[in-house]
Amino acid sequence: MIEVETKPRPATANANVLVGRQPICRANNQTLGYELLFRNSQVNEAVIQNPEQATAQVIVNTFMEIGLERMVGASLAFINVTRDFILGDHCRSLPKDRVVLEILENTVPDAELFRALGELHDVGYRFALDDFTFKAETKPLLPYCDYIKVDLRQVEREQISAELPALRRQKLKLLAEKVETIDEYEYCKKTGFEYFQGYFFCRPHIVQGSKVPVNRLSLCRLLAKLQDPEIDMRELESIVGQDLSLSYKILRYINSAYVTLLKSVESIGHAVRLVGTEHIRLLASLIMLTSMDDKPKELIYTSLIRAKMCEMLGVREGYKNREAFFTVGLFSALDAFLDCSMKDALELLPLSQEIRDALLLHRGPLGEVLQYVLTYEQALDTLDLTRIQGDTLRNTYLDSIAWGNDLVSKLAS
Repeated sequence: MIEVETKPRPATANANVLVGRQPICRANNQTLGYELLFRNSQVNEAVIQNPEQATAQVIVNTFMEIGLERMVGASLAFINVTRDFILGDHCRSLPKDRVVLEILENTVPDAELFRALGELHDVGYRFALDDFTFKAETKPLLPYCDYIKVDLRQVEREQISAELPALRRQKLKLLAEKVETIDEYEYCKKTGFEYFQGYFFCRPHIVQGSKVPVNRLSLCRLLAKLQDPEIDMRELESIVGQDLSLSYKILRYINSAYVTLLKSVESIGHAVRLVGTEHIRLLASLIMLTSMDDKPKELIYTSLIRAKMCEMLGVREGYKNREAFFTVGLFSALDAFLDCSMKDALELLPLSQEIRDALLLHRGPLGEVLQYVLTYEQALDTLDLTRIQGDTLRNTYLDSIAWGNDLVSKLAS
């Protein structure tokens, strides 16, 4: 939703751009695309003087300053567009095979808008009707849309269950917004939604009485130990040796051509001496994240992006324990991976009190940086830009996205 600012603000010459993205996932947990979220870093609010100008600025920032590939990879970009933007024929400046244009919920339909939408739809542009509440005044827009986004916070379940069959008969693609719990996710799948957006795919959910799988626990213990600067090599070997699958995967990966070692690795101790604990830590992180087929893939990317961004910001702030910042970012979704609360998850691992406080309370330098990353990730207006500038956050976020995608793709190949 776009709010119009009535009181003008002075222009600034070097406006920064805060960029956020929220994943849109299929029922099989694969990513369909991302809704792009932006904030004005100078006023640090989501209010603007001119909605049409704001839409244009979002597009300029994405396609000209940052690059669409860096933001969404091969996925679709969902971008809000105003009525004036559509009528001005600006949509044709965008690649129709890469974007889905979201019609805002306050758009008033009339003959002029129908004509413009029809022409764009006929040549292949796809539209989503945002925050659809089944009201009669917006239903005439349905024939021009491919995706219908229903906000679970605005419509009662009884109405959704009653109204959704009619949308399915029109062969519209149904997308549930504000999906935040496993119960909501399961309800939406059962009701007929095909796509899902919300904190369920980035925030943890709790499954009561779930037993922690041994292989995940071994990986988490290894990662926790690897962040200790005084790690004992024998203890490291013991942790890895307790899980045959983990030992095999790490040794096989290090022996691969990707590492380009001159000779084969014969043991974990040998591997650590050759490539160092930093590389082992990274490998263990990737193995943990990419071996969980029952988890949304977006959770994997989110954890990697958070880890790298926390590490980079920690280094920028002058802290030397970069491993701890990486660990805090990586473990910020630990409860979702282990299917338990964060408090219970941390009791399973030999983590320092500093890391525990950061993950549970966002306390201390580690917790402060993690809070920055989480706030930026969600494009919230509470972000304090006096400490870290908006362009620094943006560039760090984009570099972290590229880093995470590159590592996962290399591991997959």
